[in-house]
Amino acid sequence: MDKTWEVDEANTVKAHFGAFGKKLVTVNGKEAYNSRKLGPKGEIPFSLPDGRAAAISVKRPFVGLPTIDLRVDGNLAVETGKKPIKCAACDTVAKPYDRFCEKCGKAMPTAEEYELQKNVKAATSAIKVLAVLFVIAGIAFFFITKGTTDTALVKLEGMDPGATYPTPIDGRTYTVGELRKQLAWEPWGALIVNLILAAIMLALSLWARRSPLPAVLVATATYAVVIAAAAISDPATLGQGLLMKIIIIAFLIKGIKAALALRTASA
Repeated sequence: MDKTWEVDEANTVKAHFGAFGKKLVTVNGKEAYNSRKLGPKGEIPFSLPDGRAAAISVKRPFVGLPTIDLRVDGNLAVETGKKPIKCAACDTVAKPYDRFCEKCGKAMPTAEEYELQKNVKAATSAIKVLAVLFVIAGIAFFFITKGTTDTALVKLEGMDPGATYPTPIDGRTYTVGELRKQLAWEPWGALIVNLILAAIMLALSLWARRSPLPAVLVATATYAVVIAAAAISDPATLGQGLLMKIIIIAFLIKGIKAALALRTASA
């Protein structure tokens, strides 16, 4: 894992986290730290050429990749990403350390706001993952349910459609004809429900670009309802894919917190 921070016009910090715990930090191309150990509180302390104190901190969250931050004199620095930073007002490319846009003068986001935006994007990505998972689940349930219902339909062949099926199903009495229709519909019902949920999640991920907080809130609530409904129908589903459920919910909750903080900062 490699990280780069353009602290200012004169200083660039790079960090490399390699195999077997190797940690290498360079400042303007010169080695400032090389060890397999972290300092107190998971930090890598060093100094910039102008004497300012700097420290890279490594935090390991419950889920997801470690968070690696650089602070200079206690202030969080903006990481230099793969994509250039642009002014939200005029789309002018800016440096990570710019406080204001050189063209229009609009204040650029702080490092803390950039971190919050990353969390919101992670939550939006989790919503997209949910959309894909619902599509996969719909197709899987379709074929699983169809295999079961096809077997049941074979057993109903030759029976009078108007005759009452001898055994009530879920407390309800069916005629053979009604039961055939019910069985034939079940695979399609499972597919359609999951495709509708996938479409909802996809729409919410698009909405999140403009209104992240309500979109992530709705996505979280929808996913929670789906989990609860499935658990009521079949308690065994609660433990299925538990790790994936925990990871997705963690990203969504983190996104909600970040979106709330961004709304408060812009208020």
